[in-house]
Amino acid sequence: MKKVLERLGDWRRLLTVLGITLAVLVGAFLIFNNLTVSYARRWDIDWGYYAILSTFVLLIVGFAVNLPVILRNMKDFRPSGKSICAFAGIALVFSIFMFGNISNTHRVLSDETSWESMGLQMYYEHTGGICNEGIWKDGVLDCKTEVNNFKGKALGFVYSLVFNFMEPGRDTALLVNYPFYLLSLLFFFFALSKWFKNEWAALAATAFLGGMPIYLMQARSASTEVLYVFLLSVLMAWYAFVPASKVNWKHFLLTVPLLGFFAQTRQETVFAFIPFALYYYKYFLEKPHRLPLFVASVIAVSWPSVNTMAAYRGYDFQGGEHAAHSLENLWFNLKTNIEIMLNLEGDSSFGGIMQNPFYTTFTVILLVSTAWLLFRLIYSRRYWRGALLGITFCVQIFVILLNVSGTFTIDINQRYVLVALPLFALIMALGLTDALTFATKMKYEAAGMIVLALSAALSVGLMVYHGDSYRHNMLYYRNKLLGEEDYLDKALENYPENSIFIYARPWQMLASRHSSFSERTFMGWDNETFAKWQHLSGGNIYMVRGQDGYGELNRKSRVVGFKTTDQVDEILKDYKSERVLIEPKLFGYPLAIYKITAKKGVSTYLQNFFVGDVADSSIVVNKRFPETITCNYMLNGELQEELMLSQESDTLSLDSSKILAGMNRAAFECLMPDADTLRLVKDFFVETPEVQLLSKMEMVAFDQAWGNPQKDETVEHRKLTLDKEVFRYGIGSHAPSFVRYNLPRNFAKLHVTIGLDDESACGDGAAFIVKGDGRELFRSKRMYPTEKQLLDIDVSGVRELELRLDEGDKKDKDCDHGDWANAWLEASR
Repeated sequence: MKKVLERLGDWRRLLTVLGITLAVLVGAFLIFNNLTVSYARRWDIDWGYYAILSTFVLLIVGFAVNLPVILRNMKDFRPSGKSICAFAGIALVFSIFMFGNISNTHRVLSDETSWESMGLQMYYEHTGGICNEGIWKDGVLDCKTEVNNFKGKALGFVYSLVFNFMEPGRDTALLVNYPFYLLSLLFFFFALSKWFKNEWAALAATAFLGGMPIYLMQARSASTEVLYVFLLSVLMAWYAFVPASKVNWKHFLLTVPLLGFFAQTRQETVFAFIPFALYYYKYFLEKPHRLPLFVASVIAVSWPSVNTMAAYRGYDFQGGEHAAHSLENLWFNLKTNIEIMLNLEGDSSFGGIMQNPFYTTFTVILLVSTAWLLFRLIYSRRYWRGALLGITFCVQIFVILLNVSGTFTIDINQRYVLVALPLFALIMALGLTDALTFATKMKYEAAGMIVLALSAALSVGLMVYHGDSYRHNMLYYRNKLLGEEDYLDKALENYPENSIFIYARPWQMLASRHSSFSERTFMGWDNETFAKWQHLSGGNIYMVRGQDGYGELNRKSRVVGFKTTDQVDEILKDYKSERVLIEPKLFGYPLAIYKITAKKGVSTYLQNFFVGDVADSSIVVNKRFPETITCNYMLNGELQEELMLSQESDTLSLDSSKILAGMNRAAFECLMPDADTLRLVKDFFVETPEVQLLSKMEMVAFDQAWGNPQKDETVEHRKLTLDKEVFRYGIGSHAPSFVRYNLPRNFAKLHVTIGLDDESACGDGAAFIVKGDGRELFRSKRMYPTEKQLLDIDVSGVRELELRLDEGDKKDKDCDHGDWANAWLEASR
């Protein structure tokens, strides 16, 4: 009876623990699932860096707390001197081969350079997004457009740390993975030595892992998957170091932040916390709060990864003939990936270059070893605990296979096998050693030595045999964008340092320390903006037409891609240009660089004149032509003086007595030498305790049907323009939408100009609504393009201000780009 009661108590405790843990998971799911996409993306950019920085600080604290235990037990944990020497020999052979046969370059490109650009943002701006467009000035990146990152935040953070000691950019980032490669092998070897209780079998698994083709290739690249394998190996070693019988709460001060970093290498990796919880299940079941607290802590340190999973929905078209994220997609990926890894038919293309991310010999060993261990699991009832941990670890792998892009038929996706490589290497070494021991009755240690000899011979022998494949960048040689990047990286060294490059992948240019904007952004430049960048670049604006600038996107290819053919053609049609480089042979398309010299159909003088921002009651007026011009200027509607501008740059001092607290406008009317008249305005805001610019305030909540609300620009990142009138400040939005603010004090008036931006000429109209504390303060009529309205709205006593846009009667959200231009708040005078 006593035993029955004890069992009932155990079941009651188990159900309590699982019930609380389930409540934590459901709560987290509801929070993330109800996040609006736009809000989740904004949070990722604003707080992503600080989130992972906090995890890093917690990691340092956890290491310091556990350091005495680590030092005290290290001697018992360390393998023998002979096996360590053998490890050093294997690592040295792999390294010599790697540096002699594998070039140090990108192999995925878009992902890799985006992580580098994110590392630059973390280093310079302490934000969590990717700098998509920007300017390098005096060795510092000034980011102009920042977008979201949906994985790789851990690698970006590592780059931001390394950039403190080496030059920020691509070349430094490419050096990071090799040390991670070596350290991952070392920790993997340490962990398996303890788990296998056979250091030679552990060394065999390490040789299998280190000799994998895809791992050797990515170790000479900038892939986040190498950091993934390193962190997994560290976690394995730490778990092996702390057996279940000796674990206590202090150990989790190191475990939890390690899992947090691990989850931020790939977004699917957040699911890998399950086996790390099951490993210490007895400890977690002793107290009902332990497992829920562990799970909640892991979710907290993995927040950026989970948050961006909520925000990032993927590309629905990418499933090809199957629906995205479907079981059909899972089966297709699983079946085709096994076929590619077996590669029994070989490959005769390009002189027999290997396209397999995994040696066929290794694949056969893996399948045989898996079958053997399953036999031992069922027949001998061995390895059941390891099997359970392995199966739960594979949840993340099946999520990748379920995903639209988890197929190795796309060469850049072949790196995804790295997620499973440590498990594969473990199974191969353990299966062979166990089978040899079972079949021959030899000692376990002797069997491990034989398997080590086999694994080392196969790894080294296959590397050397396939040396030509490595030298020809196997798996990736068909990706012409990789060759394009390397070619441009060398070619652009000879261009002036202040050059600006218009390119389909501007973040890639930024990682190589070149200033860059996209073709779409360039097309949105008005005359003044073009003149400004011409001036700052010394007339060195170049457009690069690469692979993305030719052909059309194949939306059934299962590949995330884009084409800028139309934009490039439009730019060449609208601008005067000079082709300064053409390479027609290397890539299968003519890589070309054009120097942009002028806008067609626009006065040369108009596109070489611009006015700088107001600073300390003065404005710098710039012109890039020698003739003297005459300008009249007005300040807040009052005519000031006539200016004679003869220098390339003249500083105009404004009458400080005419400058108001709040919004001000300087207007210029200049007669050009060709008799054209240039008219432009320059808004500037003077801050005092009584006034507040809305675009400088934090949006506490927002939602938008398309894109994100933008500060001081439209949703398409252009200047706010209503019926050809340009506004410097405001919120660019899109109907239907709302933006909500908490007002820091009691304001009396909201000043704003509303209307549909000139870039939304095809819209069917939208209504502008202002709410205060949930009460409607203003509702406009249905407004259409070219219509605008200046408002002064009473907001006395309001603490929560909401700006809403309602779509037209057709409920068609196309083109309804609504602007809250020059919006600012004023206290009662």
